[in-house]
Amino acid sequence: MLQALGGDPTTTELARRAGVSLSSASEHAAVLRGAGLVSSVRQSNAVRHALTPLGSALLREDGDR
Repeated sequence: MLQALGGDPTTTELARRAGVSLSSASEHAAVLRGAGLVSSVRQSNAVRHALTPLGSALLREDGDR
């Protein structure tokens, strides 16, 4: 799910990228937000999600393995 967050996607884009339902993408984003890995901002009728510095560092670390 963290890998699907590149480019600040909306929840709909995140669901499509990750191959999950919209409600599942929203739940995943909420859990990642609670862990401090993602920030979310409402823009009109959409919510955009972005990796926090911690989320980016974790993704980079995982990619090094």
